Amino acid sequence: MNADNLDRIIATAAELGATIALQRVGQISGEISEREAFRTYGSWLRHAVEAGRIRAHRTGNGPTSKKLYNVAQILALRASDEARATLKIG
Repeated sequence: MNADNLDRIIATAAELGATIALQRVGQISGEISEREAFRTYGSWLRHAVEAGRIRAHRTGNGPTSKKLYNVAQILALRASDEARATLKIG
């Protein structure tokens, strides 16, 4: 197992835990707009959305309305992907 891969998994898991904790105590909403999500998580998230592996948490009524994603769901999927990739490599 590569140390860099393990570090990435741990960092993502820590970020997920912090996000959930802050959301539970009401410090953050835990939602991110689609534009901000793609800017933050890049092509990995875009591919996950296109493949139907993650969907918008909430959307407005109109065809061009804002799409919101749950940050904890994004981080959980990313941690899962990183762990699977590490297991396949190792």
